[in-house]
Amino acid sequence: MPATITAATVAKARADAKPGAKRYEVVDARARGLVLRVGATGAQWQLRYALAGRDVRLPLGGIDAWTIAEARDLVGRAQAMLRDRTGVPDQDWLDRQRRAAGKAEPLPVTVAKPKDLFAWTYAQGRTKWLDEIGRTRRAATYADYKSVLSMPDLAGLDKKPLPSISRGDLAGIISKIHRSGRESTAEHLVRVVRPFWKWLAQDGQAGKSGILPGAMDGLTAPERTLDESDAAGEYVPPLEELGRIVAICRSGAMDAVVAGAVELTVWTAQRRRAVAEATIDQFEAIGGGRGLWHVPPASRKTRSKAGTKKRPHVIPLPPAAWSCVSRALATATTKKSDYLFPQLRARRAGDAKTSIHPSSITHTLGFMPGVAASPHDLRRAFGTHGESRFGLLRSDVQSILDHAAGSGDVTGTHYSLHDGTHRTWPIMQTWVAGLLPYVDAAIAGLGPVEEIRAAIAAKRYGDQQRAAE
Repeated sequence: MPATITAATVAKARADAKPGAKRYEVVDARARGLVLRVGATGAQWQLRYALAGRDVRLPLGGIDAWTIAEARDLVGRAQAMLRDRTGVPDQDWLDRQRRAAGKAEPLPVTVAKPKDLFAWTYAQGRTKWLDEIGRTRRAATYADYKSVLSMPDLAGLDKKPLPSISRGDLAGIISKIHRSGRESTAEHLVRVVRPFWKWLAQDGQAGKSGILPGAMDGLTAPERTLDESDAAGEYVPPLEELGRIVAICRSGAMDAVVAGAVELTVWTAQRRRAVAEATIDQFEAIGGGRGLWHVPPASRKTRSKAGTKKRPHVIPLPPAAWSCVSRALATATTKKSDYLFPQLRARRAGDAKTSIHPSSITHTLGFMPGVAASPHDLRRAFGTHGESRFGLLRSDVQSILDHAAGSGDVTGTHYSLHDGTHRTWPIMQTWVAGLLPYVDAAIAGLGPVEEIRAAIAAKRYGDQQRAAE
């Protein structure tokens, strides 16, 4: 059992250390790893620690080489170095401590630096983690994480050994970003840094990164600036605005492909990536001017766990919504594309043409005159108006927004194998029927298409003269 080493302990050890004496050890209760070892050949201080799964004993010198206080201080510095992964207490380290304490002749030495002890700098660790993210996550997630961890604010960390970067260092950078007015960027950086550091501390990487578990626990961004204005709340587009969006989409004032994608987003309240990347084979006509949209698991936000199968999220499409799909199908067929909303040209020379980018939906909404909504605002409008104006239940809204399809639904995953549309048809019919009068009113009140086209161009290019031309 550990015991506090005192002057009396040292005196007894000195007396016991004689030929024929039985060996014993006193483990100090005040300095973890400090041991006083006594035997026939004398008494000496030792440091005990674990490294790479093995126990290490480092003799520190005879009982008279260090006082109790000096021995504890020496061991404390060794443990701090191990804890922070900035070095290893070995014989060279001990010799430097002796010289620094005036207990040995000083000699020229090369001090081991963290970069000599651990292989990865911040830039190297970032590359390794992003490789893993590219293997296990979607391309959009990879692009987002790479952008965040490579932002100019972090450039000063690139050549630093990972163990030398403290939570305080990152907290300072995050605080500076926050003070610059980029408060959401500061919060997002925290959301990316914490899993990055957690991965660095895992067994597969810890030996190269030098990061210990929990190194970034507690890292947070400063609180957001108080904003009590009406604009501080989340925006819910009124039904009149939703009607105006559909009316502009149908006016012919914009490219038909992007207009169709925006209109489908209004009718279905699905995420922009699911809409933009939709393929023709996901849509099924069922007669009566109606159809179904089978949104595949890969287009949804929640990810399936390894070894499990996630089924499509099926959205019923009443006639008004299906008519949007029908127009898009006709356009895609003429372009010989597998995508419902094919891109006009490949993103890079030599690449195959795929679908429009999800950001096209966001940008197009921003160009529309008299429209303030984002794609996510359209989802919020479905939930808000669906409940408050059209009498939908919260569970109804969740079933369309895909917030109710959790991975813990064993029955839905393995046993109840219908597509769920017996329940969701009435929900979508209620939504579309409630929205149609606002669409009709917006179409009736829409100005000349030339004026709308000019207003869109003016917003897009920021040049009224160019817009008029």
